[in-house]
Formats: sequence, structure tokens, C-alpha cells
Amino acid sequence: MTQTQYDQLSDYLLTHARQIADAKRPGYTQLSADVLHNFKSTAQRYGITPLQVWGVFIEKHLSALATFAKDPDAPQAEAITGRYADAVNYLQLGFALGIEVGVIADPSGVEEPF
Repeated sequence: MTQTQYDQLSDYLLTHARQIADAKRPGYTQLSADVLHNFKSTAQRYGITPLQVWGVFIEKHLSALATFAKDPDAPQAEAITGRYADAVNYLQLGFALGIEVGVIADPSGVEEPF
């Protein structure tokens, strides 16, 4: 695969991830302006931390991707492309949550965070 092909696929996946996030956000946030509301409300309901909730939620996606890697012909409840895109979304949400709870340094204002 060439760099150009890879970049095109990456752009597609990120665009698809954004579309999924935009479509699912109202339901997951229960119309809250806080995009992390789902993690916080679930954490409160079960007496765990929002970051632990995030860990459980992303694990579901990673398990589905691991099953696909082991057996691409195994039945899937949703399109595998959506699973990859949603994994991107959960990584972004986890990053934002980590910053909000103070366990990841906020890179805002840092010229080159990496």
C-alpha cells in the first residue's frame, strides 16, 4: 500500500468516525452539552470512575475487532468499518476524559505536543 493510498484510507476512517460521533452523540449524552456525560452518568450509577466506564466501553469495541482479526468471516452485529471508526471515537473520548479528570496533561497551547 502506498503512502497516498494509506492517507486516503485514513482520511476516510476519520471522516466516518466523525459522522458516527455526530449521529450517536445526542443519544449517548442524553442531549447534554457535555460530550462526556455518558461516562459520568454511568459511573455515578454504578459507583465507579468515568475513566473505568470508558475502559469497559472501549473494551467492547476492541473485543469485536479482536474477533474480526481472529476470524474475518465471523458474524458481526455491525459493519466492521463502523467498529474501527468507533474505536477512533472512543480513543478521542478517552483522551478528552483523561485530560478533564487530570490524569493526562492538557496539550492546549503546547506548540508540538509530541
